Amino acid sequence: MRKHFASLIVVLSLAGGSVAYGQAPALPWGQNPDMLAWQTLVQVVAPAGNPQNTNVEFETWASDQDIYTANPQWPGTGATKTLTISALANAHLHPRLPQVIAPGQCGKPGDPNVAKAAGFPADGCIGEEVRRNWASFQYIVANNLYSHAGLAQRYQKGPKVDFPADAIELKADWARVQDVMKWVNLTEQQVEDRYYTNTASDGTTTAKYALLSFHFSTKLLHNWFWTDFENENTPGRCDDIGCHDSYGAVKPNVKPNSTTWQPYGTCAKTKPVLAMFGNAGISSVWQHYCLKGTQTTSFTEPLRLGNSVIEAINASVPINKSSCISCHAYASFDNKGYANYDAAGGNYIGNIVPSRLHGYVTNDFVWGPITLPPPPQ
Repeated sequence: MRKHFASLIVVLSLAGGSVAYGQAPALPWGQNPDMLAWQTLVQVVAPAGNPQNTNVEFETWASDQDIYTANPQWPGTGATKTLTISALANAHLHPRLPQVIAPGQCGKPGDPNVAKAAGFPADGCIGEEVRRNWASFQYIVANNLYSHAGLAQRYQKGPKVDFPADAIELKADWARVQDVMKWVNLTEQQVEDRYYTNTASDGTTTAKYALLSFHFSTKLLHNWFWTDFENENTPGRCDDIGCHDSYGAVKPNVKPNSTTWQPYGTCAKTKPVLAMFGNAGISSVWQHYCLKGTQTTSFTEPLRLGNSVIEAINASVPINKSSCISCHAYASFDNKGYANYDAAGGNYIGNIVPSRLHGYVTNDFVWGPITLPPPPQ
């Protein structure tokens, strides 16, 4: 355990400096990180090619409900979309709430006060899904990292959890189409035109949802590469930290409004991104999603990057207290295979606090085990 902990401290060591806001430096091979974000987006939202549905690629990947169970299974072609309440919000609730959202019912946002401030409908529902590609799924299953028993064994015997370079993980937050119509004052057809939509089911009832926002991480960098996207219609999407896209946006830097939770307008795309979309056969609906920022794990500065829906509204994490890297650095488990729930509920930026990892082994920035049952109270 000490070996794992010491190596993490080295990785996250800060060299000081001013706070930066979701704009990563050039990648080790010289590539613009925002370019990599768009290249990866094209990969994960490309049509999946199943004539029986309109799913995009990431919707064919394994969800946490497929993985963190007694018998992990890669989903079949006919699998339905299941949405849950926010895993981040659920990690620090006692008692924890049931995960799966019945479309006919309502998954309340994790922070009703923030949702109210954002103008989200009082009776509105937000559902979440976490998906992991084949490389990530295979690593978790092959190494028995999907159960308390398997994690406990890894704690005792090692080796260090280290996902393969082609692993990609994605989190997406959705709202019912009728809720989006109320929230941003659009007709049903306008929502269909400006949001990616799909149906979700709890096995009994089905409803159509619109994708509000998503972020993904890829292991192309040893300690992961992080990026955040929001729909251009989301109120407050550039609040607090602004929006930064030096590759895909005609306007590369958008400053925060002086008043929070106001609209920011469209995010027109550059010719290179439009060319990517055209060559890959990407639907024009994805032009309405904006890159908010990117992060790398150099930790030379206390970077900040957060999503107004995934963090602020749905998990009660303020944007100016949000950092993908810092939060996921605490992803860890104890000698019984239970996740570090106390750390999961925090608002973190910058370097880690060693005491929050005392007694835990890190899980390579992957919070998946928090979807397993918590330890007995």
